[in-house]
Amino acid sequence: MTRLATALTIGLVTPLISVGLPVYNGERYLAGAIEALLAQDLDDFELLISDNASDDATAAIATAYAERDARIRYHRNQRNLGLAGNFNRLVELARGRYFKWAAHDDWHPPQTLRACTDALEREPAAVLCGSAVAIMDEDGQVFDEWHPSADLTSPAAHVRFHRLIWTMGETHPLFAVMRTDALRRTSLVQSYLGTDRVLLAELILMGPFLQLPEILHYYRQPRLLQAPPPPETTGAQVSVILNPANRGRLRFRTWRLCSEHLGVVARAPVAPWHKPSLAADVLARFGGRDSRRMAAEVYHAGRVLVSRARSGTA
Repeated sequence: MTRLATALTIGLVTPLISVGLPVYNGERYLAGAIEALLAQDLDDFELLISDNASDDATAAIATAYAERDARIRYHRNQRNLGLAGNFNRLVELARGRYFKWAAHDDWHPPQTLRACTDALEREPAAVLCGSAVAIMDEDGQVFDEWHPSADLTSPAAHVRFHRLIWTMGETHPLFAVMRTDALRRTSLVQSYLGTDRVLLAELILMGPFLQLPEILHYYRQPRLLQAPPPPETTGAQVSVILNPANRGRLRFRTWRLCSEHLGVVARAPVAPWHKPSLAADVLARFGGRDSRRMAAEVYHAGRVLVSRARSGTA
């Protein structure tokens, strides 16, 4: 154990970065994710593990690592808080100036934390630093890559916001290194579908996003060995994972995203005269480009309500 690790454990030193690892029944990949983080060439960090009431070997694995390395703080929820609650719990526990969520089944090369924090130290206006991402399967074989497609470093908040909402595909920057104080000024992770997009929209209005070209995040995603399920089925499953209380609720994902982005604009720390154009941008993005999807959501909800009324479950 290093002197720094000892000091972190007894609270004498505030770590430069807090890495938050949320996990639920992650026994298959958890040890590999922890090993990769402990192997970082930046030692000034704490690893927070929040176990969402797992019923497999997750607790035993995490506890064993916490006993061996003082940089690890293990927390177990008494009940499953849902994915959103578990992600947010880690932000509450964090002590570092910077924060990073790390999935229990992902992998990071040794230079990840150093490269991202160094970039943020050089650019004090930036709120986040991410990187390119490799997509790997269940066995760790890389089968795809994701590279940032838009420049989000403009000093003008309305320019950054426009580029983000019109070009954002995958939300990999959610797992970037962020300034903790900026993250805590957001609404964090909520229990609706697309909450990650809203969180990133809040952050982009606070400052630029730095995006390193090298791959510093290996994201695990099962290969599609068969036809994917219908989007509505997938949405229902994710909604319940975010918050078990969502089971059975109607989902107006695009309508909710439009509303939440308008709320982000209303709360944004930007000049008042920029807000009408930002709001118009949101309406064009969702009400224009996604108008058919919004209509489909209303149609689907109507069918569900009719079905429930007929069966007496409305």
